[in-house]
Amino acid sequence: MTHAAVPDFDQRLTAFGSTRFTQLRQGQRQVLTAYAQQHRDTADLAIEMPTGEGKTLLALLIADYALDQGWSVAYLTGTRQLAQRVEEEANALGLDVVRFAAKDYGGAKLDDYHQAQAVGVMNYWVYFNSSPVPQPADMVIFDDAHLAEQPLSGLQTLRIPDKQGPASELYQTICELLAAHTNAYPGLQAMLEGTAQSSTPPELLSFKDWAAIATPVRDAIEESPLIDKDEIKYVWPAVRDHLSRCGVLIGPSGIEIRPYHPPTTLNTWYSQAKQRIYLSATLGSMDDLQRRVGGSPITQLEPAQSLPPGATGERLLVLNPSSERPFDSTVLEWALSQARAAGGRAAWLCASHSEADTLQEALTEAEETVYRLRSGDDAIVDIWSRAASGHLVTAGRYDGLDLAGDVCRLVIIVSIPQASSEFERFVVAYLGDASFMRHRVGQRITQALGRANRDATDRSLYLGLDPSFAQVLADPAVRKSIPESVTPTVRGALERYDQGWEGTLRACEAFWEDSKRTPHPSAPGEQSPSRRKARPGRGTSKNGEMSSSDAEVSAATDLWIGDHTSAAVKAREAAAQLIAAEETEHAAFWRYVEAHAHFDRGRAQDLAAARETLDDVTKNGPRTAWFRRLARTVADLEGYERPTDDLDRIFLAWDEWRREAGVRLDRALSKGRTFLTGNHDQQCEGLKVLARLTGASGERPPKREQSATDCRWTWSTAKRAERRVWEVKTGKPNPLDREDVNQLLGQIEVETRRSAKTRVYGCLLTPATTAKHDAAEAAHDKAALIHHGAVVRLYDLLADRLRTYDALCGNGNAEARGDARTKIESLLPKDRWLDQLLSPTRGNLITADHVTAIFPST
Repeated sequence: MTHAAVPDFDQRLTAFGSTRFTQLRQGQRQVLTAYAQQHRDTADLAIEMPTGEGKTLLALLIADYALDQGWSVAYLTGTRQLAQRVEEEANALGLDVVRFAAKDYGGAKLDDYHQAQAVGVMNYWVYFNSSPVPQPADMVIFDDAHLAEQPLSGLQTLRIPDKQGPASELYQTICELLAAHTNAYPGLQAMLEGTAQSSTPPELLSFKDWAAIATPVRDAIEESPLIDKDEIKYVWPAVRDHLSRCGVLIGPSGIEIRPYHPPTTLNTWYSQAKQRIYLSATLGSMDDLQRRVGGSPITQLEPAQSLPPGATGERLLVLNPSSERPFDSTVLEWALSQARAAGGRAAWLCASHSEADTLQEALTEAEETVYRLRSGDDAIVDIWSRAASGHLVTAGRYDGLDLAGDVCRLVIIVSIPQASSEFERFVVAYLGDASFMRHRVGQRITQALGRANRDATDRSLYLGLDPSFAQVLADPAVRKSIPESVTPTVRGALERYDQGWEGTLRACEAFWEDSKRTPHPSAPGEQSPSRRKARPGRGTSKNGEMSSSDAEVSAATDLWIGDHTSAAVKAREAAAQLIAAEETEHAAFWRYVEAHAHFDRGRAQDLAAARETLDDVTKNGPRTAWFRRLARTVADLEGYERPTDDLDRIFLAWDEWRREAGVRLDRALSKGRTFLTGNHDQQCEGLKVLARLTGASGERPPKREQSATDCRWTWSTAKRAERRVWEVKTGKPNPLDREDVNQLLGQIEVETRRSAKTRVYGCLLTPATTAKHDAAEAAHDKAALIHHGAVVRLYDLLADRLRTYDALCGNGNAEARGDARTKIESLLPKDRWLDQLLSPTRGNLITADHVTAIFPST
């Protein structure tokens, strides 16, 4: 459109003669003027507009202009319902549109779209799939642009979920093939057995291990009944001949076989467009938007003046002020009490399907009505909105979900929305300095805060249940991605968080009491009064200037198509840019991709280049979990096996805890110790905290389970999954009798049947210092008898190490964490100490002295 006259969009709008859209708002005019004067020839253009400022009308006017230039236009949305809404707005404007859906294309409609007579409106999956019917458009409009990531990555991502039926059987087969080849992945055994908790970090298979099992995995996939199911049959042809060039992640909920970034530039429906326009109220950085889409570099439209804030009414964000987790009784009851105040209606936003499953079970147990929103079933929102009451539960839906007006006044964000795929979970766990993931958290929180606030009349309460919300929202990288219009809401939430439960409950009560007042732009829920002198604040960090996504996407795409030389060069370029941004672990990941490119080429000199690349990365690298994984890959490439140990599990758990608790870590540790010295129920809670200190997963099973144990610990070693069932005894320190042991033996039997391949032992926690002969005999080779003072001593020793580690970590970068780990490792027991400590004690009691003896002296 280089030679066309500069369009006057005010004039275009007037020409439509619409009774609904009569004039442009100030922000719309600013953006359209900038587009007309500067960006008609920009291939990839991002436009950010606040919620409620009318980005749909803006996009329709640009689409109208494109049609006049003889361009075909595809307008893409996240759901069928949103596509219908765009069609309704276009009809109100007077613009010709045709709407497509799966198996609903028509003949004349397609012709109008192909001949640039009407805008084609459809959801992303209609346009981006294995055999789309609408032909590639000259202009593609990505509405709620981040929602494009899932269909685009899904074209080459083979996901095998660990759920009942053929999918679970295939998941098991692949895990067994890997376990037979190597014992380098300690978390694998628990995943294989099905005892891994949903929070267990996924394992990224080294490219060498994957190459060794790729052929039998391919055969297993093609022999599986799943090959004819929709989940696989459309993706498998695109992935089958690229297996050796994929990254492979095995997590507790499924396996992902995928390119490192989606190779979208190879997609004809993307690449043939003359212009691609990305719309969102929360675009984030152009660097990460390109990374998520897997396409070309994107330019952000910058109007001459700042856009006015959107008119979205009033919202109040209130955070869980305690250290208790979302499904702990106190926090869950708080959320349910707010739902009752909202008339029994609430929308729950979960970070994962496993979390949504847990929530659905908890709500059902509380006799609440649940409406579960799943992919492809958007009609459930309409059903829920018409019901008198009920809870809408969804996973990973922080954009494209419209709950405005009386549909919803309460939105509950269950946990930090930091990972929605196995790849993102891997990044969070292992690449702690990858700033793009913290940017995504800020975007998703902003998106969540817009679900029930769409126009000036809306008034909604938002709850953050995760205890780490305040810590995350105070993170500079997260705050950087939160727009100014949302900043007062976040700041107010942080101030209320500091007031504890008293301030939290008071704010919620005041919100509902005042629910009938007319919303006002300066409502307390939307702004926080400043009590300080205004200052310029910190300048933009070095991380904010970094842009490595173009090199990353090019490297991933080149590896996918087998251009190994270019892939290696581009991956090394991305790593260099990340090193300059002080993202050491993230940079090392792209050196790993560089090594993968060398290795996949397969010549002797290429294998040597792969070894040299990773050796260069690890020889002076920090001693973090990711660098230790890379060191094991180096050893494997050099032909020897490097033994695994428990340390990664412990430090991964500690790093997660540090991210979650922040400055409240010491308080959480003190609270856990207090629990261990309290009554029966408190001691059971204390055991959950102690499990986390040891790097294990601790849970209290629901009492409805047959022979429910007081607490259950699970962890995984290189050879097997380990489980310990705890029975807690309190009262007078009398000799332990047979009846107490018998109760534990029943629990062991139940757990053994439930997890046949897991090594299950019992742990009996008692104030007794001796055991009767028959009790000792019964427990001989089934249970560890543990004096209460022993677990308190274990707690104190590990808490001391964690506190020291936290202090030594400083600013938390990879180098600081690596140095801290090196120092703390010398103060921890030898490998496999937890397995040995909690193995059957032949009727003897473990005492505090026994625990002290396994720790090196300081």
